[in-house]
Amino acid sequence: MSKAIKTFTLSALLALSVQNTYAEKVATGSKELPLEVNLLIDNLQNNNPDIFPKILPDLLNIDRYARSMSKEDIFLVGKIEVYKTLLKNYDAAIKQPVDGTSLTTLKAALGKTKDNFTKWFLQALLKDCEDLMSNKLYKEFLLQKNNGLKIEKVEYRKLEKKGELLQYWISKINPNAQDFPDTLKNDLTPKMLETLKNISRSFELMAKESSLSPLAPALKDETELKFFAVKDVAPTPAKPATQTSESKSVEEILAPVTDVKPEELPQPTQENWLEDENTPASLQNLPKPSNDADWLEDF
Repeated sequence: MSKAIKTFTLSALLALSVQNTYAEKVATGSKELPLEVNLLIDNLQNNNPDIFPKILPDLLNIDRYARSMSKEDIFLVGKIEVYKTLLKNYDAAIKQPVDGTSLTTLKAALGKTKDNFTKWFLQALLKDCEDLMSNKLYKEFLLQKNNGLKIEKVEYRKLEKKGELLQYWISKINPNAQDFPDTLKNDLTPKMLETLKNISRSFELMAKESSLSPLAPALKDETELKFFAVKDVAPTPAKPATQTSESKSVEEILAPVTDVKPEELPQPTQENWLEDENTPASLQNLPKPSNDADWLEDF
């Protein structure tokens, strides 16, 4: 092998070695954002280590527009957009009504889920299913439907639509499958990316109509972020066959900032979370579009 070729090969190997040691960037949300949004961002990065460049434009826009919004509006819009976007689907409606089997499936899935965002989403689905089944109008709707009567009452049709949206995700959940909950995470990922874009658009509309402060100029890069913190994390090398207990994955390195104890997740309650002025970690409420059916008009 010629000296030139040896030099080129050595340079290429060194370049690859240096490239593999470059730090990965990881974003975390602040207490000025809804916990649901922060969990979503953590989940995306934990399951897709190379996704930061893809979500950065949305983070920059969200950060920019949030500066012209009140904290109440940030929490209101952020919470609703997360759950609303996840529920919205473009496939054929699942006509099977929400029933006891739906609750059993969700409870079993929760018992096998460790990921904080996925667990929050399952809790939200379970809460809405329980609310729906305890609704007197929903019981009346099911009675009419089972008797083959035409559903004309607006309230019944909204409840029917709500049930279809919930059943869309419930139909995808199989707690007994060996690859659960990874399959659910994969199904959620594109919806989560869509959620960030929808939050960005909604924040933009709110910010442009806000009188709190002039619209901030476009942010150039992650160093200008205010509502998010970006850290460099060394990429995890391929796991060797003789990996010791001292080896850590990216998820383990990030655990102190990304792992949220189950008791700190937003929990279903009957309280109005709009009146809660605590920091996100203290919030005990899920977004509850199910208690206000007007949001269904957007579907």
